[in-house]
This record gives sequence, C-alpha cells and structure tokens, in this order.
Amino acid sequence: MTAKVRLSLATGSALDSVLLSPAMAAPATAADLEGRTICWDSGNISSFMPGGKYSSPAIGDGTWSMTAQGVEIHTSYLSAILDIDKLPDGTFKSHLEKAAGKYCK
Repeated sequence: MTAKVRLSLATGSALDSVLLSPAMAAPATAADLEGRTICWDSGNISSFMPGGKYSSPAIGDGTWSMTAQGVEIHTSYLSAILDIDKLPDGTFKSHLEKAAGKYCK
C-alpha cells in the first residue's frame, strides 16, 4: 500500500468518526437551562427554575447551579453533578440521567 493510499484511508476514517460522533456536543450552559424544563426519554422531567430552584418528579425539589464539572443538583433524594451535554440539534444527553432529552413543550 502506498503512503498516499494509507493517508487517504486514515483521513477518511478520521473524517467518518468526526461526522458520525456525538463529540460535537458541548456542555450545557446556564443559559441553556435557566427557566427551562427538559423532558427526558427516561420519563423524568427536570425543571431548572430561575434563582437556582430545581424540581423533578423523580428526585424532588431542591437547587441547581453550574460548576466546572457540570450541573450540581441538591434535593432531599439526591446530591449529584449531572453531565448534561447539548447536541447540535438542540437535544440533550446525560450519562448520569442515562437518557436523551429535549425542552418540554
């Protein structure tokens, strides 16, 4: 195999992984969440109210804030950092939530 063919194959593989990867997602920001409610395909609903108030039928009422590690949630049932990523199509993904979500209508 010539160097030119190897380079072409490597470039094609790298391009495929970029185009097909959810790596284009970026961490959700306070502006993405504040005053919004996300409906997760797991059935949970996360409401990120202004002033740092949080509500979810699955984990209760409490507070939320943005940290360098993600979205910090504190309720009577759970204290955790959610890893919420916003995908280019406007949907959300969270490994801790184990779900995909979108703004509720």
